[in-house]
Amino acid sequence: MLLEGKVAVVFGGSGAIGGAVARTFAREGARVIVAGRTREKVERVVDDIGPQATGTLVDALDEASVEAVADLALETYGAYDVSLTAVGLDNGDQGIPITELGAEAFLRPVREYTTAHYLTARAAVRRMTDRGGGVILPVSAPMARIGTPYTGPFASAHAAVETMALQVAGEAGEHGVRVVALRPNGMPDSVTEHGSHVQEIWGRIAERSGIALEDVLPEVAAGGFTDHTMSVQDVAELAAWTASDRAVAITGTVINATGGAVPD
Repeated sequence: MLLEGKVAVVFGGSGAIGGAVARTFAREGARVIVAGRTREKVERVVDDIGPQATGTLVDALDEASVEAVADLALETYGAYDVSLTAVGLDNGDQGIPITELGAEAFLRPVREYTTAHYLTARAAVRRMTDRGGGVILPVSAPMARIGTPYTGPFASAHAAVETMALQVAGEAGEHGVRVVALRPNGMPDSVTEHGSHVQEIWGRIAERSGIALEDVLPEVAAGGFTDHTMSVQDVAELAAWTASDRAVAITGTVINATGGAVPD
């Protein structure tokens, strides 16, 4: 198993991507802290995993809340080897010209996504440094790399997350901590099967455009070189491999998992 003996914390662990990652980490042998905003959703993931998982509530925008989750990993399992952040925030709109946004509407996603990823990465680095190493995996989005029209402030938000991750990697590497951002393409099944928060965001795009949400979903997953449509499980499998010792040489970079939709 890829992660046998490891302890992983998944922030956003009750969401579409985070839930799939938590289950996959456990399948690969890790003990998992599932940290999310909604008790019922957290408990559902923990029940799926079984005794290898512990659930807890977290506000990823609150420093004390994030620090408490990191402490829980050490208190419960005695280690903190992997941290993945897949926090979903319904804090902005797509489908409208960026120049029609007010300054606060533009800055809110940038501020909140960067805050969540910074707090979770900082909490992990502090504990991993003391233990001699670990892996931090922020989850980004394809618009971080390209100027996709009408994606609102989310391009800037995820670009900021990726830049922050690279800087943390450069500073934490001497302590044995790897940082690798994961940038997947759009995943229709996050809405159709897993009830992701992006259903609200994409739903507003559909409403503005006068079309059904079902007609928007193929567009968010488009652009790849093959006919494969990205799924949340694809992200989970990639995360498990990247967190494992098989990827020990990979740090300070972004793994482009857009299937060719976003060029490097």
